[in-house]
Amino acid sequence: MTRLATPADVDVLLDLRVLMFTSMGTPLEALSDPAWRAEARAWLAAHVDHPATRIVVVEDGGEVVAGGVAEVLAGIPAPSMPRGRLGFISNVATFEHARGRGHGRAVMTDLVGWLEGDGDADRIDLAATEDGAHIYRTMGFTDAAFPTMRRFRP
Repeated sequence: MTRLATPADVDVLLDLRVLMFTSMGTPLEALSDPAWRAEARAWLAAHVDHPATRIVVVEDGGEVVAGGVAEVLAGIPAPSMPRGRLGFISNVATFEHARGRGHGRAVMTDLVGWLEGDGDADRIDLAATEDGAHIYRTMGFTDAAFPTMRRFRP
């Protein structure tokens, strides 16, 4: 059901990223900024076949309708991450007209399988929207004990 993304998928992956941020409540004016879109497009193009990244899409009727990204990041070893290999899943999104058909779960199953297999991650983290949290919980994800805090560059 899933397939590896190719350079030809970069624009639709960017559209899915915009959809993800929209569902997170990101303001329209921020989403319209061409600077971040250009950077995101360049990142996706550079990582579509990067060995520490897996980017997958789901096609339905020849149209890409869902996708997601998994990365293996190097961190300081910890009890929950003894080798410091953090799997991070992001950009999981399905276009509204294709929801309810298992595409998001298919993306997640692929990404988790890769991170636990060839990706060799010690732990997998992700940020969940309310729409996606139920899928993640059924796949064994739990709420983190400590909330994420964030500071933006001034």
